[in-house]
Amino acid sequence: MEAAGISGGWAVLAAYLLPFFFLIPLMLIRRRQLQANFTALLFIGASIGIGLACYATGFIHTTIMRTTLLFYMTPIWSTLLGVLLLNEVAGARRWLAMLIGFIGLGIMLYEPGALDRNFNYGDLAALASGLFWGIGTVLIRKSPEIDALDIVPAQFLAAALASAAFLAVEADTLTGGLVSPSIADWLTALPWLFGFNVLIVLPSLYVCALCAQVLSPGRVGILMMSEVLVAGISAPLIAGEALSLRELTAALFIMVAAGLEITTPSTGHAVTQGQ
Repeated sequence: MEAAGISGGWAVLAAYLLPFFFLIPLMLIRRRQLQANFTALLFIGASIGIGLACYATGFIHTTIMRTTLLFYMTPIWSTLLGVLLLNEVAGARRWLAMLIGFIGLGIMLYEPGALDRNFNYGDLAALASGLFWGIGTVLIRKSPEIDALDIVPAQFLAAALASAAFLAVEADTLTGGLVSPSIADWLTALPWLFGFNVLIVLPSLYVCALCAQVLSPGRVGILMMSEVLVAGISAPLIAGEALSLRELTAALFIMVAAGLEITTPSTGHAVTQGQ
């Protein structure tokens, strides 16, 4: 997409706006369900959507691995919110998994005398993305009556609006403004935009919404940590990013945390109110 002239905030906006257009017919078909659950969908969509926009923005301003690892503070936020709002019980293995994951993040971020220099705008966006995603999964869990088919359009609409806001900030802060892609640029990038964002990202987020309805928010976040492994492999192979020893060590800690969660018996997981 960058080679076609779609870069920075424009790429983030397109990533969520294009799939939303394909969801408009679904929204028309399910307009009654959307109207009936409008308030809940508004908060769910806003939380997840802002999280998605922050996540993609993080990739622009920091490295792939740092963005991915910072996002995976999600299990901590999700578990804490689940305990506070859903009356869930987090067992010892869950807390241990979070502790190990948190140590991994600390290893990646901490460098004596250079913390301020290391933590930038992209890192902040990536960290915020995990917090908003955690809030969103808790809200989904609190609203089991809402169909995942209605959650996904709300997510993409909110993500597109949040991305537009980030794009406006980016245009205002860049020296000389932000160059808008031409129609030819958009047409050149369209196959990539459609193939990745519509055929891959859209159904993936639908599956995430389904999982968030039936699993503990903290468990969803920890299970999604497999993305750390994928990012660790793809970053050097595709994006040409060399991984530091600190990032590799941090990834190892986070994957151990995910392994602890995956091997925890389901009976040891959270119990929601009324179950």
